[in-house]
Amino acid sequence: MFNLSTQDVVSSIKNTPLVNLDGILYQEYENFFGNTFKLQSLANKRFVKLESQESLPRLRLDYKDDLMKNINVFFMNTRLTSILSKKFKTQLKFSSADIWVDNHGYYLQPHTDDKRIKIALQIYLGNDNIGTSLYKNQHIVKTFDFKFNCGYALLNNEKSLHGLKSPVENDGRISLYVRYS
Repeated sequence: MFNLSTQDVVSSIKNTPLVNLDGILYQEYENFFGNTFKLQSLANKRFVKLESQESLPRLRLDYKDDLMKNINVFFMNTRLTSILSKKFKTQLKFSSADIWVDNHGYYLQPHTDDKRIKIALQIYLGNDNIGTSLYKNQHIVKTFDFKFNCGYALLNNEKSLHGLKSPVENDGRISLYVRYS
């Protein structure tokens, strides 16, 4: 995965409109990493249980893996943090990044993120699975298509209720999840 271009990502953030859906602020990305992005094989990589979700069928790539180290350094880049801060009109600081694999039965009910998170960015690294849904009054108002190299950034506030509309049916719902505080 490490053919990432800072300029492609900055352009994605800069050129994608900010949507305000009744107080839910988000961007929806297509080709987030650019048109030439390829995912390196995750076979033979060490995955571990996600903290605070140990009982759920979600795994994350071990932070000791070189790929995870490189991804964290990439998203620390001040150009990325700065353009997200400007777009969402809030001061941001990189917090952490994960590569998640959600397997059959994984489900996360509608929720808002931990208050320490200001912006969550999720980029899908697979195809044909269930995308994240946004909710208002327990009703779905938007579902992001689960397509390779697509995803969203979501401002965490009291209105940013999000989750899955149903449990994951197919193993291997792979995504990159980046947190900014």
